[in-house]
Amino acid sequence: MADLTCIRCGQTRAGLDRPPYPDAMGREIAEKVCAVCWEECKRMQVMVINEYRLDLSDPRAQEILEKSIRDFLGIEAD
Repeated sequence: MADLTCIRCGQTRAGLDRPPYPDAMGREIAEKVCAVCWEECKRMQVMVINEYRLDLSDPRAQEILEKSIRDFLGIEAD
């Protein structure tokens, strides 16, 4: 884990060992978000999935979750 300056909290902390997703967003998260904020984001994802009762096999639900991740972490959409 290399240290990085997190775009969410602004602190220099340890980053992720590897991208959390096998796509461009996963690589961007690994490059810009510290491990602490990623753990907070994972907890937020569970709350979003439960609150909206998302079925992640539905592409629309996946879009909703991706938007909430981007909003939470402060990552611009492609």
